[in-house]
Amino acid sequence: MSNANQVPPTQPRPGNGPKVSQRGLFSLAMLLLSIGGLGFSVLDGTKMVFDLLGDNPNPVSTVTQAVVVGLAYGVGWTTAILAIRVYGNLILPILINWFTWGCLAGVCYLYFEILKRMYGQPDDLGRFVKYLVVMTGGLGGLIGLHLINEDHDLRAFSIPLLLLNLTHLGLIVFRYVFDTAGVKPSFLWKDVVFFLYMTAVSVFMFTHLGLLDPLRKQITTYFDRNSTSIRSND
Repeated sequence: MSNANQVPPTQPRPGNGPKVSQRGLFSLAMLLLSIGGLGFSVLDGTKMVFDLLGDNPNPVSTVTQAVVVGLAYGVGWTTAILAIRVYGNLILPILINWFTWGCLAGVCYLYFEILKRMYGQPDDLGRFVKYLVVMTGGLGGLIGLHLINEDHDLRAFSIPLLLLNLTHLGLIVFRYVFDTAGVKPSFLWKDVVFFLYMTAVSVFMFTHLGLLDPLRKQITTYFDRNSTSIRSND
């Protein structure tokens, strides 16, 4: 057949090329925002903890720092749950699990460092209150990360905390029974309050009583009903 009888190939029309999925772009944007927000909260929280533990004076109040950390964490938490529950991001659940273990390591480190300082029985009540506030923030961050992924189990995360609870109990007994040089009996209530608080949290995590199930169900129900209207159709 001659070349004159051949039909020229059809030229692609403008606009017929591969389209970029808006859903994929939104999922990627949520991934970057969540990692950025959680990462900034980790950096801010770490700086705040080292200032507290190192007795470094900071012109910014603890409350102001906590608000900034909470803002960054809130942005990361919200965008993470949108990326997973709405856009079905498959990478972020793995990253969130790593963040959760990292948060646990930070909480354990903070707990251990606070125990070292409480053994010296400082008189400053304000510092003890800051210990409680910072530890509550760390535990709150850990539980918040736990709520992002569905069917996430906190029982494994309670074991290191339970071991530290046992260590705390041993330090209390040793301090008030054996190492009595310079001991302050009036400090006992602080040891007891901190010990009972941390033990209660650890036991609730270990026994898996389902205290967070209503909140988790509300989150799941909300996104089951509204995920279609939130995400892009393409």
